Amino acid sequence: MSETKRLVTNAQIAEEFNTSKSRISEWSKEPSSGFPPVHHTEGRTQYREYDAVAAFFAARAKPQRTLPASVLEADQDELLGLRQVAEVLDVKPTTITAYRRDRPGYFPEPDVEDGDGPQWRRGTIVAWTQSRPGKGRRTSKPAAPLPEIDVDGDPDELLGSEYAAAFLGYSSKASFSSALSQGRIPELPEPKVRGGLGGRGGRKQWRRATLIAAARERGTLPSAGDEDLAEAAEAAQMLGYKDTDSFLSAVAHGQLPELTEHDAVGARRGSAGAPRPRRWRRARLEAVAERRRAESSTTED
Repeated sequence: MSETKRLVTNAQIAEEFNTSKSRISEWSKEPSSGFPPVHHTEGRTQYREYDAVAAFFAARAKPQRTLPASVLEADQDELLGLRQVAEVLDVKPTTITAYRRDRPGYFPEPDVEDGDGPQWRRGTIVAWTQSRPGKGRRTSKPAAPLPEIDVDGDPDELLGSEYAAAFLGYSSKASFSSALSQGRIPELPEPKVRGGLGGRGGRKQWRRATLIAAARERGTLPSAGDEDLAEAAEAAQMLGYKDTDSFLSAVAHGQLPELTEHDAVGARRGSAGAPRPRRWRRARLEAVAERRRAESSTTED
């Protein structure tokens, strides 16, 4: 099985976990905070492993809020309209409307949306309530982690939105669903829909092969045949630089003229807006490394 670790920038951490960049900076400077270390940097952008970040915030999360037993024990598949959902959450309907308008990806997308307006299954609202942040300055409990990416599985297997979110680099199923509903994923064909009413509100599914193709087109998976490409961190190690920044600085200042032009860009880290790292063929890097060793040997003589 091929697994790809999900990396996130400080900006993405701040957005998903409802914190601030300055707070992240404070945690980073304080070893006792337990905040995950930097995985690698590209320019001034730092990347950390998503799983470690999620575990950090989970440990800091406040206890889950509870709902009345009458809500938890009722039919979880029953569809609730906007006013009914507001009653369950003890808020005004306009509050939910504001969530959907002003905070894309925060509130779950409707399970059904037709002539009667948006409707959610009771279970959808219960799950969201148990994982949403508390009031005031929020330290959020992260959403359920997305499944691991497996590019070697059955290409015809049908996979749901949580897998599509993982393949396409979204931080959560909710943010993927929001982008999909707004037509911002042109690489992804229409899904097969199972269940629901009249074909609406059912479970959306795509073939694994379809998701892999869309991810490669989008840049969240490397293209087929890219196994011989290396990103800046590996290139720095191959050429004897102390870190990624030193290597990228050398490239930018023309100290490695053979590598000024990169061969490809790698998979995006996190959501669609994240930077795509440059990649070089290992054969080119090995040739440059050999030249540097020869020059070093000549200098020593």
